[in-house]
Amino acid sequence: MELLNPLMLWGGLAVAIPIILHFWHQKKGKVLEWAATQWLIEKNLQQSRGIRLDNILLLLLRCLLILLLCFFLSKPLVNWLGAQTSTQKIHLVQANSLIVNNFKFELEEALKKGEKLYWIQPTPSPINDINSIPSTEDFNPLILQSCLNKLSQTVDKTQLELYIINTHTLAEVPTIYVPAPFSLHTVVDSVKQIPKPYLAFANTKLFVNAANQLSSQPELDKNGKYIQNTTVNQAIDALVLNQNKAEKQSITASLKALAEVYNLTINMDTEPVGDKKYNWVFCDKTLPQQSKAFTESTFYIVSNTNQVSASQLSYQQNVIRVPYSFNPQTSEHIFNGELPEWLGETLVKYYHLNPSMSALSYQQLHSLFTYAAHHKAPEESAFSKTLLLAFIVIFGIERYIAIRKNA
Repeated sequence: MELLNPLMLWGGLAVAIPIILHFWHQKKGKVLEWAATQWLIEKNLQQSRGIRLDNILLLLLRCLLILLLCFFLSKPLVNWLGAQTSTQKIHLVQANSLIVNNFKFELEEALKKGEKLYWIQPTPSPINDINSIPSTEDFNPLILQSCLNKLSQTVDKTQLELYIINTHTLAEVPTIYVPAPFSLHTVVDSVKQIPKPYLAFANTKLFVNAANQLSSQPELDKNGKYIQNTTVNQAIDALVLNQNKAEKQSITASLKALAEVYNLTINMDTEPVGDKKYNWVFCDKTLPQQSKAFTESTFYIVSNTNQVSASQLSYQQNVIRVPYSFNPQTSEHIFNGELPEWLGETLVKYYHLNPSMSALSYQQLHSLFTYAAHHKAPEESAFSKTLLLAFIVIFGIERYIAIRKNA
């Protein structure tokens, strides 16, 4: 048995209250003289000595009511005798041949033991044959989180075994919540190394160096692997269409900070200028109407997306949807000055400046995955209702006896 609120058991000390009141109620009252007293014999006038325990059943019922109430408020979780006590294992496997080949023995043993195996997909797909890998190998942290959310209702008394490739793309989300105790089984794809693109400007090159840091230097990092040819950009043209004045100031200041730190040229406009083509477009609430200023490669950052309908967002794939406003008064991240750093990460992601399969460190990987405990509510609710019903029945009996005996 588990108690969700064990401190409430200290309320059981209140059981002393009905005991004290019980004896106080039997305390000798004031003697009233009346005419017939003289005819009573002396023996009947003698006081009784010692403690009298009258109405013992009533006293026990009142004590039981207090103890039962404290136990009910402590919110007990009971594992019924018929419930399964052994821990089962569920294996979640990334649909990748590298994972299957590295953990083939463990996965085959799990199949022999009859344990459940699933491919990591938005809707988990059962594995009957580990050699039949799904044709689509799409994987990202959002797909993994969606898979874990689907299993959250069926992981009671379960140990999750996660088999994934350790890549830097896992850190695209701040936290991955796992609804049960888990173990991570990872492998690094050291063979797959993609040459990194970079942005070339007149006097500098913007690239991700070997330490996975965004850098701006006249020459590329000699320890990195980059593509042979790239287009020289004169500047990054940004259009800020946000209607809120404070939000527009935050975005403009952040773009200026980004340009200053990385020695970039970022041109900012608040209204479309002639036939100028824009790389970045910032807007809120509603997307701007299609015009010659917006091309297929235009990158949109839309704030306050809780006010933007799905139809307005569907016609563009290169859109980042931010549910909050870029306003220091409404966003803690903006107030703490984190917007320039976030824009830098967005720039790296949009221009694919870091496509390599760099792995996370042990500390980064294990801080990313968090165990989010999941409790089944029906079992707790059923037992709590039983306790409440018992309390009501005993209270009714206590009131009946108290009224009959006038105690």
